[in-house]
Amino acid sequence: MTGRLVELAGPAGAGKTTLVDLLREQQPATRLGLPVDRAAVLLGLATAAPVLARARLASGGRWWTVAEQRSIGYLVAWQRPAGRRTAVSTLLDHGPTFRLAALRADGPPMSQTPAFRHWWLETAVAWGLLLDTVVWLDAPDEVLIERIRARARGHRVKGASADEARLFLARHRAAYDATLDLLNRTGARVIRVDTSTAPASVLAAGLAERLDSTAAGHRR
Repeated sequence: MTGRLVELAGPAGAGKTTLVDLLREQQPATRLGLPVDRAAVLLGLATAAPVLARARLASGGRWWTVAEQRSIGYLVAWQRPAGRRTAVSTLLDHGPTFRLAALRADGPPMSQTPAFRHWWLETAVAWGLLLDTVVWLDAPDEVLIERIRARARGHRVKGASADEARLFLARHRAAYDATLDLLNRTGARVIRVDTSTAPASVLAAGLAERLDSTAAGHRR
């Protein structure tokens, strides 16, 4: 029986990292992340370069940020190790779902061109075939905003008004909804969890049971 490939995704403040850590404590054999080196990421970006060039010719505006270029490289490079299944399950935090949704929500005008949208669609379909489960973590806006403002690391919501923060979260939820819908229609199972309903330890225990309820590698 092969291990599962599971990604935890959700808006900022949803508790992704906390739940990943708790799940790994419960299942120490679980691997975190997909192993790729810098050369593989650069090669992935180079593979997408013709698409980026066509998108640039079709649209003005800013160029891709370093973080966005890295996401494009990872989305290509991660596919090879994701396709090599072992008996060990893998958890992803800031994985392909996160990066696909971020490019859709915050990408430059080039991300709306037919060339890039076609690449995005093909890449999302490829990941829908590779991912076993995506766990969507969310909470009411007020809870997310409070969590973001309370944590140490920076985030654009910290200095924003409540209205601006809600607009930011709405834009990202819309991008996630489109991404999750496509992944689910392609074959990945989507589990939705409201992280405001119980302590993280309780949510992690329940989530572990739900993940175990489906046979590993169920689509293969």
